[in-house]
Amino acid sequence: MRIFGLYLKRIVKRRLTLIFMVLLPVLFTFMVVKQYNDATEVTLAMYVPDHAIDSYVSAMLEKQDVTLTHAKDADSAIQASTNLGIVVTSTAGELFANPEAVQIESYAKEVNFNSKSLEVKLNSIFSSLQTLANNAPDAGAFQESMKLMADSPAPVTIEPSILGNPNAAVLTGTFNMIVFIMLFLTMTNTLVFLGDKVHSTTERVLLTAKNKLSYYLQTVSVFAAIGVVQFLLMIALMSGAFGIDLGLSAFHLLLLVLAYGLLNVIAAGIGLLLVSRTTKQSTGRLLVTVVSLPLAMLGGTLWPSSIMPEGMQRFAQILPTRWITELNTELFSGFTGSSGAVTVHFVSLLGCAAVIFLLLTRVKTQDI
Repeated sequence: MRIFGLYLKRIVKRRLTLIFMVLLPVLFTFMVVKQYNDATEVTLAMYVPDHAIDSYVSAMLEKQDVTLTHAKDADSAIQASTNLGIVVTSTAGELFANPEAVQIESYAKEVNFNSKSLEVKLNSIFSSLQTLANNAPDAGAFQESMKLMADSPAPVTIEPSILGNPNAAVLTGTFNMIVFIMLFLTMTNTLVFLGDKVHSTTERVLLTAKNKLSYYLQTVSVFAAIGVVQFLLMIALMSGAFGIDLGLSAFHLLLLVLAYGLLNVIAAGIGLLLVSRTTKQSTGRLLVTVVSLPLAMLGGTLWPSSIMPEGMQRFAQILPTRWITELNTELFSGFTGSSGAVTVHFVSLLGCAAVIFLLLTRVKTQDI
């Protein structure tokens, strides 16, 4: 294991590489989780000068888990970075006098599911407000009935129930992103072997190895070990900092650790194959970029594969990055009927790693 120890120390001693290996998983995990939380939180900015109407609408929306922002003026409600902004200029007296003439203006910077669901909620609230105005004998009774209804608990309580893992989207997105990080970093780190090749360091290192297979097993194991550490860092961050339940059994967690170790083995193997084809750092960096980016994009690490053209989707079926993103989807879905697909994806990763090792052992000694 001398070669393993040698290259592990060399990679860890590269301060910039070490910083990226630690910070990038942390940074991207935070970004993906924040994006998910922002996407699932329903937000509304409202400017309602009349206190009685403002209190009623606020109370009814808070019962439906809407995050409210009370704007100081109409422009602030319009320009707020929320799903929807509304301006209600009618007073309680005007609403009582003419319930059908209530004036509500709404603004949405982007039409999406959250903004549409808010429109439905607001239609229901203001319809009930008009009903209260029509049934009230006078303005005082109208305001009293608004206060009574706002203070009353909801007559029907609906408890949402989500099939599978409720955190499936954020978990899949986060771990797909780490696939991209690990792929690119691992393939870039293999360029250290290019410098050894130029300075004949590899030739001296090879003398300590029994054969080429032993040499490659030890060098690739370095990246597998780094990948496992990054993965465990992700697990600790998700569970500790963000309090997200992965929803995995001990067996599935072990399977995922092994899968990400295999991903690093494959990425390192591809990087070493590229290194064997050149002696220039500039050419090596170009080859790593040209190979790693298509693997990441077509494999579904940056966006869902389902949005790509059908021909690209068919081609992506043979890529290891696609197998591991599919593995993420299956394991984090929370459904138990996907064991067959999980096994197929894992065996495919194992087979790909074996093929890459076979190709590496056929590289000429002078090209290593």
